[in-house]
Amino acid sequence: MSRDLQKQRTKELILQTAQRLFQDQGYDKVSTRMIAKESGVAIGTVFSHFKDKQVLTQALFHDKIDARLAEHAPVLAQQETGLKYFTTFAEFFYEFYAEDRAFSVALMQNALFDLSYFEQQMEGFIRQVSERLQTDLTGKAEAQCYAVAKAWFGYYVFQLLKGLSTPDSQPTDWLAALTAECENLYQAVV
Repeated sequence: MSRDLQKQRTKELILQTAQRLFQDQGYDKVSTRMIAKESGVAIGTVFSHFKDKQVLTQALFHDKIDARLAEHAPVLAQQETGLKYFTTFAEFFYEFYAEDRAFSVALMQNALFDLSYFEQQMEGFIRQVSERLQTDLTGKAEAQCYAVAKAWFGYYVFQLLKGLSTPDSQPTDWLAALTAECENLYQAVV
């Protein structure tokens, strides 16, 4: 087996082990040392793949998000309006975050202080929504569509944080509040 393939398999093993430990014991109780021991690798091996627990968490998040996007891409592609595209996206991800609230809270706590890691994804998504809005908001400048999409994304993040911090709330509640805010802004712009 090639060295690159072995490194990739070790990295995947570390990620799978981390995910299992986070689910079984909770994010805060799991250390990189525990992940290394459970993976059967040296602590230095974990650090050769991931600078720290936060970077490992972000990599795990990206793997899970990529899988969720691939799973739902056909449904997203069928949405005809910018608002429907955006709220369908939000619905999928609100459900995703609610599946493992403890992990999601830990991720959000880290992400709020390292937005640069998510900046490219956020910007790409805002641009996609903005492009969809240009067909909905005929006669509006590209900059206006972008501003609406960016505001909607801010609403999305706010409802996500609010939902995760309210233990009894459900993703359907988060989505209803988000949709109302987005519709209000859309009507104000139209």
